[in-house]
Amino acid sequence: MVVGVDHQQRSDGESRSRWRNHNYSVFFRDKLFYYRQGAIQLATCFLVLAYLAVTSNYFVFKFRLYVRHGRQAVASPWILLVLAFECLYFISFLISVVDNLLPRSRRSKLPPLDVEYGAGDPNEQQCPPPPPMVHVLLTCCSEPTEIQTETICAALALDYPHDRFKVLVLDDGAQDELKAICENLQIEEGGGGGDIDAGSGAHDADNIDQTITPPPRRLQYLRRTKLPGVPHHFKCGNLNYGLEHSSESEYVVIVDADMILHPSFLRRMLPYLVNSPNVSFAQIPQCYYNLQVGDLLNSSSIMVYDRMFPHRDSANIATCVGTGAVFRCSHLRSIGGFQPESVSEDTNTSFLLLSKGFESVYVHERLQIGLAPWTLEAFLKQRIRWGRGAIQQVATWNILLGRSSKLNWVQRLLVFWHTFSIITPILNTLMVPLLIVMLGLNLNFSVGSLDENLVLVSYMSVTPITWRILWVVLWVDIAKSRTGRSSDRLIDNIQARNREESYFWWISPYMFVMLLKMINWNSSFVFKPTGNVDKQQMETNSRKGGAGADGNMQECCRSAGRFTQVKVHLVCVATVIGIVTLRVVLAVKHGDCVEWFRVIGLSLFLLTTSFHLLLPIFFLANSSSHLKPADRKSLLCYDARGVPTFDPESTTGRPQWAWSALVYEALSFTVFAYWVGVLCLSIVMKSHDGSLGWCNMQNSF
Repeated sequence: MVVGVDHQQRSDGESRSRWRNHNYSVFFRDKLFYYRQGAIQLATCFLVLAYLAVTSNYFVFKFRLYVRHGRQAVASPWILLVLAFECLYFISFLISVVDNLLPRSRRSKLPPLDVEYGAGDPNEQQCPPPPPMVHVLLTCCSEPTEIQTETICAALALDYPHDRFKVLVLDDGAQDELKAICENLQIEEGGGGGDIDAGSGAHDADNIDQTITPPPRRLQYLRRTKLPGVPHHFKCGNLNYGLEHSSESEYVVIVDADMILHPSFLRRMLPYLVNSPNVSFAQIPQCYYNLQVGDLLNSSSIMVYDRMFPHRDSANIATCVGTGAVFRCSHLRSIGGFQPESVSEDTNTSFLLLSKGFESVYVHERLQIGLAPWTLEAFLKQRIRWGRGAIQQVATWNILLGRSSKLNWVQRLLVFWHTFSIITPILNTLMVPLLIVMLGLNLNFSVGSLDENLVLVSYMSVTPITWRILWVVLWVDIAKSRTGRSSDRLIDNIQARNREESYFWWISPYMFVMLLKMINWNSSFVFKPTGNVDKQQMETNSRKGGAGADGNMQECCRSAGRFTQVKVHLVCVATVIGIVTLRVVLAVKHGDCVEWFRVIGLSLFLLTTSFHLLLPIFFLANSSSHLKPADRKSLLCYDARGVPTFDPESTTGRPQWAWSALVYEALSFTVFAYWVGVLCLSIVMKSHDGSLGWCNMQNSF
């Protein structure tokens, strides 16, 4: 007996000791995380201020130089155009710098919602109240029914009391097959009708009033009527139709037809709203389970979900991204529901709610996985639709940025930048051809004396050096690596950082064309979900297929036809390679060191840009080895009931590593090393009056 007591005491002591050690480890881990984040934020702020200082210094000197030699500058109008582009780039950085200066949100992770209720004596007040009523609004628009069915089943499998949530399937594609699937699921759920009598025929006196209440009807199929000539507002109208059928619900969840929710979604999300009455919505990142190796198109958008949104959350400006969001119904109804002024009803509604003084929460947990576009065509349709929606939000500026808005200056600036950021694709699309022409025609770049130009070059070279260091530091606090190991975090960040930089360049021509089409107010817009575009393209390819030589010829034609999507990129890359080769040969032949520096500098920039433009071309050229829609089911895990599921802590949603990312990292390092060399050389040349043994610049000025 004594031994048993001693053993029990020793066991309890060891348990308390392990718990105490666990708490200490969590405490020190959290402290280390906050210290690390603080150091990263301090370094970021320092580098941002340094970049602003060196760039301002460069512009001040350049403006003075051009004013001092105004006649020379006017005689070379192309350098004035370059100066105008530089100024606009700098202005766009000044506006977007808020994103870089915002600290990472330190919001505490809340424990899952306790959904146990009704236990205990109903006459006592200790009986816990029921959890809030929730409706899941699942928007569909002609996606493959297999995908829709899996999304519906995953929503029905949420770990939440069955009588406290309902799934509303909002069918905007008028699919009778989807309606039949929902009816079958209703029967399987046991909620196909109202109360069911206990038996048939006569009842005795003891059970005449007794009935059996079936399980609640947790699935409802809804199809709205679209009258000709009456605006139906695409997805926004579909969501508002679902909101009209959610009068008894406190919260609504919006989910796309190809997004699978984790069973713990509601229990993990609702705590951020239930105890905070001023919070309008909570949003999680979008994650994808069909990302191609290397993620050439940057479908994962890691910069947005793992860096930008966690920092914007600290300023209460994280927005809804269209799926995986929980909204408070009373707040939605107070603004008239989801806002139809833009095809991006998610951000439009978010900004309006925030302008009313409400709050948002970004929950940085991977609680949904879905499908990224399979093809380049579908990807471009998606991104162009987002860009169009951002521009259309100009119509709401009078409300969002007006006097009645409760947004602070940081929020207003980011609302403005959400639309104004379209300026960078315009600048990219116009500046690159200008520099190609300047290099091809060997146009004059310089204004003023040799000493003035050496000073200008030294000031200019510090700018890309500082920017490159800042760009690398911005990626240091990206949350997790693909495998979860710190050793892999570096290479994953290298890939994501270079993919984001490449996307900045190669998407620009498409956004520029989109903007030109929007200027034509007579042009119409047809809303097509990304999955629908993929589906139509696959069906078209299957219809065009054939056998034998004719089939092979058709396949070759289709392969060649795909590259028409990147014809601008192909022309630009070919032109750059041709002109750079010509100018390098002529520079070597002439032996003029000033021309060498001019040619090397411009050629390096244009070749780097061309490498970025190659990514969509590589994507199309390597399409035969890509994941296909036929592979979709093999990418998912299913439980015993056949419902798709996933582990939020797993590697799902992170693109696999591709060694091609090292080529782009090496290219970035080469550009960085070039500007460091130019800075050093300009300082040395200035101290030697522009003359070294192998180069005499005085002869060129």
